[in-house]
Amino acid sequence: MITVRPKIDYDCDVLIVGGGPAGSGLAFHLASKGIKVIVVEAGVFPRDKICGDGVSPIALAELEKMGITGTKKFKKANEIKKVGLFLKDSKAFIDLSKPDNLPFHARIIPRIELDNWIYEAAKKAGATYIQGTRVINYSITSNLALVELKNADKIFSLKAKLIVGADGSNSTIARKLHDRKPQDDYQLLGLRAYYKNVNGPRDRVDIYFNEGGFPGIFWMFPKGENGANIGIAMISKTFPHKPPHIKDLLMTHISNNPDILERIGPGEIEGKIDGWPITFFNAKQKIVADRLMLVGEAAGLINPLSGDGIQYALISANWASKTIEKCVKTHDFTSEALDAYTKQVNQNVGYDFALSDLLVQFPRNKSFTKVWMTILTVMIERAKTDKQYADIVAGIFEGTYPSYKALTGDFIIKSLKQGGIEIGKALTNSLINPSDTINTSIEVTQQLFKLIEDLKAHPKAHLNWVGDTASKVFTVAKHAAKSNPIAK
Repeated sequence: MITVRPKIDYDCDVLIVGGGPAGSGLAFHLASKGIKVIVVEAGVFPRDKICGDGVSPIALAELEKMGITGTKKFKKANEIKKVGLFLKDSKAFIDLSKPDNLPFHARIIPRIELDNWIYEAAKKAGATYIQGTRVINYSITSNLALVELKNADKIFSLKAKLIVGADGSNSTIARKLHDRKPQDDYQLLGLRAYYKNVNGPRDRVDIYFNEGGFPGIFWMFPKGENGANIGIAMISKTFPHKPPHIKDLLMTHISNNPDILERIGPGEIEGKIDGWPITFFNAKQKIVADRLMLVGEAAGLINPLSGDGIQYALISANWASKTIEKCVKTHDFTSEALDAYTKQVNQNVGYDFALSDLLVQFPRNKSFTKVWMTILTVMIERAKTDKQYADIVAGIFEGTYPSYKALTGDFIIKSLKQGGIEIGKALTNSLINPSDTINTSIEVTQQLFKLIEDLKAHPKAHLNWVGDTASKVFTVAKHAAKSNPIAK
């Protein structure tokens, strides 16, 4: 049977909206295969993006494929070989292990540099960029993806065979596809400040936990010779009460935490404090449709535990390129053809993201914050003396290991053993210092009364939390039954 296609003068095969790591990474892969690509970018390179600036070993392996890791600029970036974990009086310093299949330790690379490197690699491969330009609207027909664009006062259109949304957490492409803004249940809030003239070391990142900023993490990432990226990422939606304003939380942390003050030393803030929303993965939302695809943050490919998006931006660009290459060859851009990419996303990160989402769901209920703090304390104490255990804890936050590494029998048994050790320490202390026992008993009683008051005051919110948690447990169980990664 002969298929007759209408003659359309396409401006490109693939039009990518957004020139960050996902968009430019995809442009590099496609252009390298001779596919005609146009990238529409709202800014003008080199341009900055608000981020923690941590680039994981897995992300660096993707950069190596682009020839970026062989450059002099890359070699100057801070190599991270250690991580510090801090919670009240508990702290652990972990030497990071590097899996044999990965070429580099993590690096701290400011986005104004990283994004520019990938942009330059994509241009060198043959991708075309239209900068300082935004998408106003788009429409899809059986034969065409038509994108309406605005550059200054000029409005124009481009014709493509496929549109790829790589325009971040507030993606215009994703918002129209889903017919809604990102949901609070799937959002983190991030805030970042740059400091100059801080103390070392240059090869250690620090992660801090405290009750006020939980569920969330504070960080200090060394940048350059004596700079630092200091910030916070935390869950947007908590109950029965929301935490204080995120900027207040960050500044209080910086002012009152002796560990971070020691590292800042004579340092001072450089520029302004910037914030941004981070939308993580919602498996119920589509990431492909006819002649349409989402990659990176636009697809919600963010780790809810760490807030890392660069790693998933780069690997999703790689996955997407393989599906798109086949679609270009077969002239088939239907959702059915593009769904090969969806299957690859689910196969590679579906279970990990579902479990991470569940782990984030528990501390949304701030009535149990003391419990979560106790669990984190146990993990940090174990990490001090157990290198294998510490590798897993640090690797999960770094992005080297999936979150289900924390569900192995060995990891759980070690956590329980450490819990027993901590209880033993508490009992011994109570015999030596009876007054501490009285104070602890009073604190526990106060917490119990507070929990009862929260349950009485917000019964519906707690019931909803239980229901949502049960639903997420079921989702994790489905993924585990399909892939059984724990046994591998």
